[in-house]
Amino acid sequence: MITAAELEYQAPDDADHDWAETYFLPVPVPEEHLLAHVYVVVRPKLGVMSNDVYVFGTVSDSRADLLHYNARQHLPAPERWSKIDSPMGLSVQAVNPPRDHRIDYVGPDDTEIHVDWNGVMEPFDIHDPRLSPRAGATAAEQIANSSSGAAYKGHYDMTGRITGTLTVRGKTYEVNCLERMDRSWGPRPEVVRPMNSINANFGDDLCFHLRGSRDNGERLPNPVSHGYVLDKGEFFGITEGSFTATRFGTVLLTLDVTVTDTRGKTYRMHASPDVGGPWTAYAGNVTWNSMMKWTLGDRVGYGVVMDNNRIDEAVRERGMWPTDGPRTLRA
Repeated sequence: MITAAELEYQAPDDADHDWAETYFLPVPVPEEHLLAHVYVVVRPKLGVMSNDVYVFGTVSDSRADLLHYNARQHLPAPERWSKIDSPMGLSVQAVNPPRDHRIDYVGPDDTEIHVDWNGVMEPFDIHDPRLSPRAGATAAEQIANSSSGAAYKGHYDMTGRITGTLTVRGKTYEVNCLERMDRSWGPRPEVVRPMNSINANFGDDLCFHLRGSRDNGERLPNPVSHGYVLDKGEFFGITEGSFTATRFGTVLLTLDVTVTDTRGKTYRMHASPDVGGPWTAYAGNVTWNSMMKWTLGDRVGYGVVMDNNRIDEAVRERGMWPTDGPRTLRA
């Protein structure tokens, strides 16, 4: 169970330099095909913090096509996790922990974020069997089932209502939508295990979140590790499910998802990208972060999807010698 206590640092006394505490806070404007995100990583034993603020406005495999890019490393860590004030102009405050947050950001290029990020549900603790039917019974099982190993020693997801304004290059947009945030803590080196975080929202009455390890690119169904359905305000954990992905390079082209919840109700959904691009949250990883367009029967929705891969694994698979010649098309 997640309480206000988890909105403070969770690092134990014996934590080493790899211990990290993180926030992922998306700020979408679906009707304008815009996605902003705020990412915070603090390594409390080192006393350092990194911040990312991205704004996506198209589908691309290059960060040069972003509408806004501000990434800073080795900033001073805040004294309290619940009150983050960054020298790069970012503030994340836990207003009513653990559900409600205030985000303010004033960045370069006339780009700003001013939103209230308020949870509409209890935080989904992936290790709480009351919430997740797939939670492990022991600490070892929890790590094995987490989709990100020990980096998710603690992890929760939460769908929320986001209201306020997003200003991009001097143009201001009203924000009023549902999306999912997360917070994690645990030992996290700068090469994060490949994984997928998948969100789909079809209005106030139906929202989905699921996560799992990244597939191996063979276009085969990949099992869901954890997830939930919010149906007319009621919460139902996912008992089983899978997703199948197709990609072109780093770009996630399609997702096909099948999930069954604790009621025995099964949903089948399909997604294609609306906006998205590469995100390098850690030196050893590249994530294609996107806002996908979803269909479920005759319903159309949107949702943020993070498709995370390791660069060293890609290098082992694709590294080229001088004698290999240029690669023009990969089968």
